[in-house]
Amino acid sequence: MTRFFQHMLVHRGGRAGVAILGIMLILMMIAPLVTSGVPDHMDVPRMLQAPSLAHPLGTDLFGRDVLTRTLYGGRHTLAIGLGVVAIAFIVGVGVGTVAGFRGGLFDAVSMRIVDAVLSFPALVLAIALAAALGPGLLDAMLAISITMIPQFARLSRRQAQHVSGMLYVEAARVLGVGGLRIMVRHVLRNGISPMLTLASLSVGSAILQVSSLGFLGLGAQPPSAEWGADIAANLDYVRVAPWVLMSAGAAIMLTVLSFNLIADAMSDYLNPNV
Repeated sequence: MTRFFQHMLVHRGGRAGVAILGIMLILMMIAPLVTSGVPDHMDVPRMLQAPSLAHPLGTDLFGRDVLTRTLYGGRHTLAIGLGVVAIAFIVGVGVGTVAGFRGGLFDAVSMRIVDAVLSFPALVLAIALAAALGPGLLDAMLAISITMIPQFARLSRRQAQHVSGMLYVEAARVLGVGGLRIMVRHVLRNGISPMLTLASLSVGSAILQVSSLGFLGLGAQPPSAEWGADIAANLDYVRVAPWVLMSAGAAIMLTVLSFNLIADAMSDYLNPNV
């Protein structure tokens, strides 16, 4: 673990990604200390005010402090994004590893289901599932998780098939080691590196999808603070008060960029040829 953090600090992109994400996380955690109030507090007489000392990022159409809503909304967006990837990783890697290691009927059936899900554009499928489940952050998280499971399942299946043919796996079988132990201790452990890189890349994609569903009204519901929902609520005022969109949009861009930079550095760290 120490070597990993040292690599992240030495790698130029990783260092930038950790710095950006770290600053954003710190600001979100100390939001009550650096903002002027609660995110849902409305002050209509102060609506659409330009950035000032009292409101560093201005106010929105209800007079709510934009900085406050950006920081508190980031908590929701990041939590859902990480939760989506965690669910997709656990389910996808579990299904893919078993399918690749065991083969047979389970492999055939599970991969055909994966192929069926992959035949739909991810965002379109997420919108359809979120609409069927109903609006809300938890339902949006579940919908996006379903769209991300197949990519982890396909990659982990390929890794399991590759590692299962290695000599040390054959030696373990000859020595009488149980199938479950081989699958966990040898196949999964030695083939998990690409999945970790994919997971770090997928966080940025999950955040974009969470924000997209919020923008369409299928994610966080008013008055909850969430980046996509806040952009949608203030979209009509972009010409007269552009700051109501720039803060949430910049937060999404910087967060996705930071996770992509971290994923690039992680890929270099896990690459045995580097």
